[in-house]
Amino acid sequence: MLPVSNLPAGTLSYPLDCEHGSSGSRRNSLPSELTASGPRAGACGANYVNVKPRVTFYWLNFHLPYACRHSGLCCTAGWPIPVEHARVTAIEAGIARDVIPLQVVPWLVTGSNLPDDVAGTLALRDNAHCVFFEAGRPGCAIHGVKPASCAHFPFVCLFDQRGVHVTLSHYCPTSTALLFEHTGPIAIVEGPSPLPDVTMLEGLDASEALPPTVAADKPRLMSWDELSAWERDRVLNAKIDELQGDDGALFDRARAAVPAPLSWPEAPDHLESIWFAMIAPAWPHFDDVLSRYAAAKAFASWSLYLGEGVDAAAETARIAAAVLRIECARQCRVFGRPLDRELLSNAIEQSDLLLVHYADPETLARPEAGPNNTA
Repeated sequence: MLPVSNLPAGTLSYPLDCEHGSSGSRRNSLPSELTASGPRAGACGANYVNVKPRVTFYWLNFHLPYACRHSGLCCTAGWPIPVEHARVTAIEAGIARDVIPLQVVPWLVTGSNLPDDVAGTLALRDNAHCVFFEAGRPGCAIHGVKPASCAHFPFVCLFDQRGVHVTLSHYCPTSTALLFEHTGPIAIVEGPSPLPDVTMLEGLDASEALPPTVAADKPRLMSWDELSAWERDRVLNAKIDELQGDDGALFDRARAAVPAPLSWPEAPDHLESIWFAMIAPAWPHFDDVLSRYAAAKAFASWSLYLGEGVDAAAETARIAAAVLRIECARQCRVFGRPLDRELLSNAIEQSDLLLVHYADPETLARPEAGPNNTA
């Protein structure tokens, strides 16, 4: 892997050795042909779940305005994008109608052992950009008929008996921008389906699970009302403190949750020096942004059901905070300047690339991560 210190200016996406990876999740229903080039666009471990009629959707209020701004980061990530059979005709019609210039032909890569509803994957150019990205026009040339995997990014859903809880991957720059743009208090609110015309959403299906446990003198199951109250409290009081003594250990737990042969770089050397010289003076200025990111890590946490209840969710949120602090240090070291909005945005995006798309959520939810997978 190219050392992070040698990354060219403007490089936001690492690790760089993901061309032979796999999603690594036992809940990933895609075969190896669709995961052979690294993490996929959906959250690691997500499955498609049928949305029941009249179900309630819950959002964080600052995520509710989300609409694609065509940044293109997802289109240039090199992810394998499955194309369902029903989309092939519509995409072919769009190519003919709009005379889309294709640099790679055929645009659909087929193979064996594909799911019945998948015709193949979108072809990639030599630079790993999607064949339809900036093909004769800015942004996506087939945005109106794009495959389901494209449509689902950056939504990350949790299905339980209370409804569907929708959060966002902040690897998407638009999702990160919402953290900076919101004003006012943080709240969990009801909202629409993230994809109103779709009956199958990607996410973790805990709709038939019992409520999570809460630690007490003797661990017990929570009521659904207790769980909702706990989640509201965590969101309302969410914050990310300054550098902590166990950040290195927590960061290594996130790295250890990345399934081989993928990997993630170690924390930068001289972490404390970088923190106090380049990050600490600016950290309080971003309190509101950091609180929103912390709220997003507390809300709709898969660890509630993959780990030991609310304790696992709280611990996963602590890991996320440590990851963000260390990725901030990495950005400041790579670009050689104090923390500012751009570098914090980069760090948030990289944190969710690790936490949402690289790390196996089941491993992340355990009290201790599995064997260390170092870079």
